[in-house]
Amino acid sequence: MPLDYENILEKDIIVKNANSEPQFLTHAGSNSGHVNASFIESTIDGWIVAGATRNSMQFGSSISATANSPLNNNYEADMYIAKIGDDGVWQWADIPDASGGLIFLETLAPGQGGEYYVGGSFVGTVSFGPHSIQSPAFVLEGFIAKFDDAGNWLWATGYSSLNNGTSEVNGITIDLQSGNVIASGSNSGETNFDSILINSTDRDVNLVGLDPISGAVNWAVSSGGIGSESAGEVLVDKTGKVWQMAFTSATFNGGGGNSHQAVSNQDTLLVEWTLNSGGAAVSTLRAIPSGTSEVNLAESMTIDPSGDIYVTGVFVGTINLGGQKTVSTSGNYGDIFVVKMSPQTGFDWIVSVGSSSATEWGYSIAASDSGDLVVGGVYSGTTSFGGKYITSTGGQDNFMAQIDNSGNWDWVETIGGSSDDLFGGVAVNATGNYSAFGSFQGAINKGTKSVSSTFGLDLFVWVVDPANNADADSDGVNDLTDNCPNTNNPLQIDSDFDGDGDECDYDDDNDGITDNSGDDCPRGGAWNWTSNSTTDFDNDGCKDATEDNDDDNDGIDDADDGCLSSYAPPRNWWTSDSDNDIDQDGCRDADEDNDDDGDNFTDSSDDCNKVAGTSTLGLKGCIDNDEDGWANTDDSCPNSFGNSSMVGTIGCPDSDGDGWADQDDDLPDEKTQWSDQDGDGFGDNQDGYNPDACVDIPGSSVVDRYGCPDPDNDGYSSPDSSWTAEDGADAFPLESTQWSDYDEDGLGDNYGNLSWYDRDSTWPGEYIQFARDQDACPAQYGESWKEDIFGCPDTDGDGWANFMDAFPFDADEYLDSDLDGVADGKDACPLFRGNSTEDVQGCPDFDGDGWGDPEKGSDWNPIDPTQWQNSDGDQYGDNPLGNEPDSCPNEKGYSYKGGILGCVDSDNDGWADSIDVFPNDPTQVNDTDGDGFGDNPNGKNGDLCPEIVGVSTENGSKDNGCEEIIEEAASSVMVYGGIGIGVIVVILAVGLILSRLSAKEDEKDWNTQQIANSEMVMQSNQGLYQQTTQMTYQQPMVSPQVQSPQLNQLPGNPMAAPTPLAPTMYDVGTMRSDGNEWLEYPAASGAWYMRDPTSRQWVRKI
Repeated sequence: MPLDYENILEKDIIVKNANSEPQFLTHAGSNSGHVNASFIESTIDGWIVAGATRNSMQFGSSISATANSPLNNNYEADMYIAKIGDDGVWQWADIPDASGGLIFLETLAPGQGGEYYVGGSFVGTVSFGPHSIQSPAFVLEGFIAKFDDAGNWLWATGYSSLNNGTSEVNGITIDLQSGNVIASGSNSGETNFDSILINSTDRDVNLVGLDPISGAVNWAVSSGGIGSESAGEVLVDKTGKVWQMAFTSATFNGGGGNSHQAVSNQDTLLVEWTLNSGGAAVSTLRAIPSGTSEVNLAESMTIDPSGDIYVTGVFVGTINLGGQKTVSTSGNYGDIFVVKMSPQTGFDWIVSVGSSSATEWGYSIAASDSGDLVVGGVYSGTTSFGGKYITSTGGQDNFMAQIDNSGNWDWVETIGGSSDDLFGGVAVNATGNYSAFGSFQGAINKGTKSVSSTFGLDLFVWVVDPANNADADSDGVNDLTDNCPNTNNPLQIDSDFDGDGDECDYDDDNDGITDNSGDDCPRGGAWNWTSNSTTDFDNDGCKDATEDNDDDNDGIDDADDGCLSSYAPPRNWWTSDSDNDIDQDGCRDADEDNDDDGDNFTDSSDDCNKVAGTSTLGLKGCIDNDEDGWANTDDSCPNSFGNSSMVGTIGCPDSDGDGWADQDDDLPDEKTQWSDQDGDGFGDNQDGYNPDACVDIPGSSVVDRYGCPDPDNDGYSSPDSSWTAEDGADAFPLESTQWSDYDEDGLGDNYGNLSWYDRDSTWPGEYIQFARDQDACPAQYGESWKEDIFGCPDTDGDGWANFMDAFPFDADEYLDSDLDGVADGKDACPLFRGNSTEDVQGCPDFDGDGWGDPEKGSDWNPIDPTQWQNSDGDQYGDNPLGNEPDSCPNEKGYSYKGGILGCVDSDNDGWADSIDVFPNDPTQVNDTDGDGFGDNPNGKNGDLCPEIVGVSTENGSKDNGCEEIIEEAASSVMVYGGIGIGVIVVILAVGLILSRLSAKEDEKDWNTQQIANSEMVMQSNQGLYQQTTQMTYQQPMVSPQVQSPQLNQLPGNPMAAPTPLAPTMYDVGTMRSDGNEWLEYPAASGAWYMRDPTSRQWVRKI
């Protein structure tokens, strides 16, 4: 019997993508940022590429091009062109000068004589070599420029728009009959095409013919409809008709009945123009329509040698060309479409490529001279091109695929790095090679070629020979290497290695037996051998040594046949069955087999020799379903493997191996325990694991002892008569966050206050989140409870812990906010430290006399420790032993001279009325001679003779305190009271001397006393005592002490109450941003004080 090679080879065959060796793979890029690939065209000896950039570029090691647009920070505002040879070496590169604006590239096209054209839009001034174009306004305008194969710019033409219009060029082709350059584009507003004006209300498509030598516009036409239209590529068919791609989301009306109403978000149109003497006119309109809310976008079109036109792009939803030419996307993402259209008959077919999980996009299509087409674009994930599967290496990759003119995919190749890649275009050269142009990031490997990007996205040019991917039988194997090029043979199996694949070889193993004439092993095994009785005993075409698994054909595979060589041929054939070969081992029971049931127990020792069994304990060789060694007949659990042996239960599962079957074991997973009377999960065996300390009472404790009641589930058991809290039982059996009480004060040792982490490490207890009844002093008995501080010593029993109680021995007080030793409950100033004791307790007492400073205290003079009371409200204190004591404490007065302070001084001269001879005359105090004239000669009624009693004048009034002078008319001697003038002079002189010598010490000295204001003196001497001259010196007057807070107005002359020289500590200022309290004192004086934060006194700063 042969090995089943057919089944081994039969599988679902997935034809993977082609992967040929590139003709070349090269790159270019920038050291400073991304570069985009856009277009590629072939030359006679290489390829021309073009694209957009915002960065300066390097092509190979020696060619560079500098970006120059000032708008590159915002846009890719420069374009580049470059040439690479067929050897993959860059030949030249150029970036037009856009330093005066920007340029957007939209198309690249070959000319007739090896020249090339680029088109797009520009702003400002752009120079293509020596040829400059300028937009009249700073808006986008279309342009076309021509260059030769060496990169020399030949001419440039720009459009110009008026009235806020814009224009652009989207495609270029050559009319082979006239040689004219034909440009496809769009414009809005009024656009000047080299003096040909076209006015479009909204955006319309246009077609422009230009002179290929000068770039001058020969003609310009436009077409459109309701809404905005845009244009794409353009080509000329074999009949000279021009085909332009256009896009509309509304109504396109080309005239002559050629119109299309789009129902999708965007349809693609193929507009046929017929050239005429005036330029061109729309002659046919072919639509590629999608359904409502769907969209399609054609990216590229080409024409093959037979004149058929092909279009590729992307669509979402459906495209219905009529006549069952319909495609739908595979999911909610975009799919690729390819359409073939005959210019004469319309659309021939449409195909699509897509997946349900990503977007596939056809960007470019080109036709070869053989009529095949190459399509390029991007894809993600896994996608099938007609059964040819490709899978991206990372993100979005590029592909290049060949499709024939019937819509069949021939092959597909991919290229890409680990990041998202971008695609530019494909092209075909004269030798039939395909090229792809794109952008990549990271590294790309194709065959033996590899490139790596420099900075961001770089350019790649990838060229392949399609012949390396030819596959006539569509088996995914290139014809150049296919061992059956015309027969589908994807696995390329060649069993006999003769060069012909098995799919096209009539004797695959070359054994002399043809595949279809009795060879049971035609392929996949031995090869190049000859079948005979020696090599193939049963002549089945399977070589006995390597292919045939039943050499004697008895129905038992050789691997199971125990009697392959127990006889010598020839022998009558027999076939093994259940009657003659119970164990189907290929040995006949009657004469060949001594173990009929094949259970490895000889028939003589097998207790069940007709039934295969494995039992080894008790009966041997009998059926043991659970394979635990016990025959089913002895096994208490015949279908469950086990090794139990206790209490008559044999062979049942015993998970812990203690001999007790799990069904009898209360703790089947613990080998030291098997009985649990109270069912709490703790075994009764006191020598076993976690023995139950309360075997008859269920419990869950696990810390101090196992299996005892633990109502709060904290692991500690509840205390009982044999196990107390001192032994380790739970001191708080109903509180799960506490279990120990070291100081036995009824509060637990555990704490839940995070701020207690730094507590004494020797204290009992541990941190338990949300711990209740926590003892703040777990090592000391205590009954404190205030402010959530429980369990600390509280000597006076007021609830405040001693360490918080400022008065731990006073149950009525605990707080001393200002730390002055006076409890807040008794402290008249609880927030200000003070030592007052007389009038108020604990208030500031600046002078330390025991009397509190205002405002809480009553100290009249807070800076004088000897005075604190001023009963009569003047400026002198009542304490007779203090500084400046009040001589009249119960009578308000301001005297301050003659040793009598604080008594009534009616005339405000400083002398108390009690010692002032003239209490109502501020200019006189004493009258030595008692004649009514004051001793002050300059005062009012001053005594010119203070030691002599004066007499009245003839009219009875006193004059100057001297004795009356009597003048006799004829005498030359003046008589003073009857005494001669000479005697009087002597007496006066002696008297004055004696008077001065005997004057009291406290008699005022006129030269040392305060002098009264002269103006006041003059006013006092008006009336009867007018003087004719001003006094030469002034009288003294009272000067009240400025410290007196009660001084308002002295009797006699009015005086304002003096203002203190500086603010007191009780004056209130304003807090400033520097954190200090400031006060302007007096108000509006410009004098500023700052309060010292320590002494609380004001200190002048300004």
